[in-house]
Amino acid sequence: MSEANAETLMSYRDRVSEYVEGTSQEVFGASKSWLDACLDGLTRRSRILEVGSAFGRDAAYIQSHGFSVECSDAVQGFVDLLKGRGFMARRFDLLTDDLPAGAYDLVLANAVLLHFTPEEFLRLLTKLRRALTAGGRLAFSLKKGVGESWSEEKIRAPRYFCYWTAETLLPCLRQAGFSGWELEEATTSRSHPEWLYVIAKTE
Repeated sequence: MSEANAETLMSYRDRVSEYVEGTSQEVFGASKSWLDACLDGLTRRSRILEVGSAFGRDAAYIQSHGFSVECSDAVQGFVDLLKGRGFMARRFDLLTDDLPAGAYDLVLANAVLLHFTPEEFLRLLTKLRRALTAGGRLAFSLKKGVGESWSEEKIRAPRYFCYWTAETLLPCLRQAGFSGWELEEATTSRSHPEWLYVIAKTE
């Protein structure tokens, strides 16, 4: 685990309530369109894993469409919150914990992979691709931009961010072994307005 990731996780552990209070409770706009596209074509038997579920906003939206979703988070405080809200949830650290090969039809990571260094990011793309079934999909969102930064916005504690563009992201998807992808660039109402919404697919 990098120092950047360790410090970011510590900030989340210490600021669970602040994160919940400072985050939209509803799915709307570009995120809603992206989630709808993620679910399109799946069956009610499809296995769905969400990484970095936080307080369960996206999981609730998925469940409202008749799907079951396994929630997970690296922060125990979020896991406890998820269980208290009735979600099936477990503690899972994407960097250090393993996933079974070929287990999931969809893995969702909304605003999660942006907290990892480029080297970690590529390793995680490969790990997540191996966890997908044939024809499975990995859906994730990133802040559009260049470089890396630290921010204390929203939770008043330091979080690491790595920014991506389509040009820097696509070679990583190829190297990780994905056979195809959909990538949408969207301007949102968030404090960082420019985002990338990705659905990467296996053969």
